Amino acid sequence: MKINLVEVPVPMVTEYNLISSPDKELLKEKKVIRISPNNHTKTRVSTQMQIGMSRNGINFAVEGFKTHEESQHSYFSGENQVSNYFVKSKKQDIEAYKEYVKKLVEIVLKDYLGVELDEVTIELEVGNF
Repeated sequence: MKINLVEVPVPMVTEYNLISSPDKELLKEKKVIRISPNNHTKTRVSTQMQIGMSRNGINFAVEGFKTHEESQHSYFSGENQVSNYFVKSKKQDIEAYKEYVKKLVEIVLKDYLGVELDEVTIELEVGNF
């Protein structure tokens, strides 16, 4: 799969539906995923994926990248949720984050969404990193 990464500015307002599943048909049609990094702490970055009106956290461990595992209780599901936040450091800067996002999108498409694409464009919001 060919992955194109395009840096885009952070929008003033982002519209999305809470608790919605990604629109696989829209993904297959447009072949675009928007990624929003947000500072969880000073050195940890939370990653959000948006496909159409669906926005989901995709904080998974990716081999070859340092992440910080954090367990939280979800009041919505009533279960514990584990997140692996990307760790910012001198070795893991914005360029490393871009590679992390590419690998992360591959994992999400294959293992979680079950979608096979020949090409995908990642719109990476770079203002919050």
